[in-house]
Amino acid sequence: MIINKNSKPKPKVSVIIPTHNRAALVTEAINSVLTQTFKDFELIVVDDGSTDNTRDALKGYTDRIHYIYQENQRRSEARNTGIKAASGEYIAFLDDDDLWLPHKLEKQVTFLDANPDKGLVHTFTDAIDITGRLMEKERNGRLQWYKKSMKLGYTYEGISRLGAIFLSSVLLRSRCLEKVGLFDTVTEAYEDWDFGLRFASEYRIGIIPEFLVKFRIHKVHTTVDEFTRGRINTSIKHFTLLNSRYDLPFRNQARVNFYMHLTNAYYIDLQLGMFRTYALKTLRLSPKMLFRSPLGLQFLFSILPLKVIRKFRQLKGEKNFRFLSWP
Repeated sequence: MIINKNSKPKPKVSVIIPTHNRAALVTEAINSVLTQTFKDFELIVVDDGSTDNTRDALKGYTDRIHYIYQENQRRSEARNTGIKAASGEYIAFLDDDDLWLPHKLEKQVTFLDANPDKGLVHTFTDAIDITGRLMEKERNGRLQWYKKSMKLGYTYEGISRLGAIFLSSVLLRSRCLEKVGLFDTVTEAYEDWDFGLRFASEYRIGIIPEFLVKFRIHKVHTTVDEFTRGRINTSIKHFTLLNSRYDLPFRNQARVNFYMHLTNAYYIDLQLGMFRTYALKTLRLSPKMLFRSPLGLQFLFSILPLKVIRKFRQLKGEKNFRFLSWP
């Protein structure tokens, strides 16, 4: 059911917010869009089968949003529903628990207007907790992550190593989706990594190195297990793409990167047989990775009895166990 889809001149930007059972948070997200300094946008909110009071909470916005309700199909399908309803030259995404700073859209529209060679531009993202308080440690960690990503480059090869693109920070040209396609509805975690990879295989990507988005970290979030499965599924998916895209530069390095993601995902998940399988594949293709990554130390851990590894993990904690991960 679509409410308030009036016939109006096409907007410059279509903003898409998928939401599910976050009535209080989604209104904050909406308000951060409505207070943008750039005003030529339509706001599409896709309610992905909420069973809380989301519908009632959004009634106060009926003259400012396009509200779409669908049975629960998860966030990637909700984003795809929003894309199909969008009419703007540019498309922006905002998760229902994240926030934009007021000049976010204005700066990104200005960037894409001035850089016709770029198909997408994204920004830095801050980290906040459930109350909206800035998380300084996480912010500093993200800053280092962005700096490393910028050094590697937002190319297919660079993103295959480290994909620091969060969808809430993205503005893209809608016409690019004809080549790139929609979001993968099979993989619900790392779908942003998959999307960034596919986008970089077709178009150039730009970045505005400013914190223009607040990314909320809280308990009701994607789990480590979901991230691990998503990392595995996306890596395997892109081996198929590499086999069919001989035009992509640095294909072998991208293949090494995906092997390394698989070794790390299986290492974290304690699937040690699969870890050793992909570690050997990595070393056959790039022996230097034994010395340029934690692979050697991971091998030493992997030959220990599983009960010893589990005990170490319990004593040191999940975060300290993952200190050997990559990149």
